[in-house]
Amino acid sequence: MNTHQYRLVSSLLLACGATAAMAGSVQVTVKSADGKPVADTVVLLQPTASWTPQPLPAPAVIAQKDIKFMPYVSVVPVGGTVRFVNKDAYDHHVRSLPGGPLGTVAPAKQFEIRMPAAAGGKEASNDLKMDVPGVIALGCHLHGSMRGHVFVSLTPWYAVTDANGRATVEGVPEGQAELRLWHPDQLTDQAPVQVQVAAAPLSAEAKLNFTPRRRNNTPAARDSNNY
Repeated sequence: MNTHQYRLVSSLLLACGATAAMAGSVQVTVKSADGKPVADTVVLLQPTASWTPQPLPAPAVIAQKDIKFMPYVSVVPVGGTVRFVNKDAYDHHVRSLPGGPLGTVAPAKQFEIRMPAAAGGKEASNDLKMDVPGVIALGCHLHGSMRGHVFVSLTPWYAVTDANGRATVEGVPEGQAELRLWHPDQLTDQAPVQVQVAAAPLSAEAKLNFTPRRRNNTPAARDSNNY
């Protein structure tokens, strides 16, 4: 390696190191108004300063399996794609529905797609681009108990809480950022929280302004509780 090549490689390594140092991870624990961990909460981190456009991720896969949408809550950035896959041995539909606990939030995108049954080792799939920010409730024309939710995000840094109410957002630019939450059961927007992101991992806690109702996923209870 000659001197010029050495300097070029060194410069690239330094640039890569600087880029890595400018991003951090944020672990958020979300609790309800009564202090219990909350699953299926969308966690959004939006830097206060402008940021470099991020590449779109691979399609977010939402499966129709055992007469359920899995996962129950998904997030994609504006311009991202959702891939619906029918894994059941019978036909389904995917259609957009009004969201919110009262069904009063118009879907950000209107659509209805027929999903043939999985057969012969093949599963029907359909890709749909999400080009408008907002929320979309999902339903199936053939199975009224099926519900799911898609959040189309303006920020590329997001995650969904697990059963312990935890979510980790990776690669957030260093500096001040606004932490926001969204849950399918909320009636009003959640108050944003200001956080300071650094290269070192950050842990934060956030609290919903309500207590979500409990979802019962047993087959006998899905019709009344699987909103």
